[in-house]
Amino acid sequence: MLKSYTLPLFERWRDAFYTLGYAIKLFITVAIFVLGALQFPAYFKNIQKRQSVGVNDFVLNNIPSIDVSTAIFTIIYGLLIYMILRILKYPDLFLLFSLTFVIETVFRMTTIYLFPLNPPVNLVILHDTFAELLIYGNTEPITKDLFFSGHTATMVMIWLFVHRPIEKIIAGIATFILAFLLLIQHVHYTVDVLGALIFTYLSYLIAQRIVNLKWTLTVSIMLGFYVVLQTVFYLGTKIV
Repeated sequence: MLKSYTLPLFERWRDAFYTLGYAIKLFITVAIFVLGALQFPAYFKNIQKRQSVGVNDFVLNNIPSIDVSTAIFTIIYGLLIYMILRILKYPDLFLLFSLTFVIETVFRMTTIYLFPLNPPVNLVILHDTFAELLIYGNTEPITKDLFFSGHTATMVMIWLFVHRPIEKIIAGIATFILAFLLLIQHVHYTVDVLGALIFTYLSYLIAQRIVNLKWTLTVSIMLGFYVVLQTVFYLGTKIV
């Protein structure tokens, strides 16, 4: 069974990398994310210390605050691993996912800077070991990376990139469950969750438009997003 998965996988990726345009697009996209990720810890540290405002959220005001961390991580990482294993079989689809993910990340870093929010009242800290080690850079909780919700955005991407009808149904239901759990834990405002739906789908639409362009155009557009990301990081250093 493993051989039936890995053999076609190897052959498809070998053929994809024989296409120069594909290889350059994927390399630049991954490089942009890696270079950006190296700057995440310093950026979030600055975001965490700035003066922000709270939101009077009707939904949060009327639901209890409960620690549901285990359920959140089970849903998101279980389905994320499944989705990645599925799309790895299709290099073109993986490139589309990579573009979507990087564009969504640029949008998220930008909106976090533009909308300084304090965490909701009765927040229950969501300890995400993966994010703390690879994104935030330490184990101190980051609570002001609010608009928009990265966890919800990830679930929307999972829904977008699975294709079988039953997979779509499961991913869709799981997305709404996860969004509700995030609100139950009071780690996000309602607007953070709704914003994730909009910005993630917008990222997907942009990625769809540019993925099949000549590699020079695709790379130029992605480098434009990288400039935006670096500008946001620079502005983050000016937070007092």
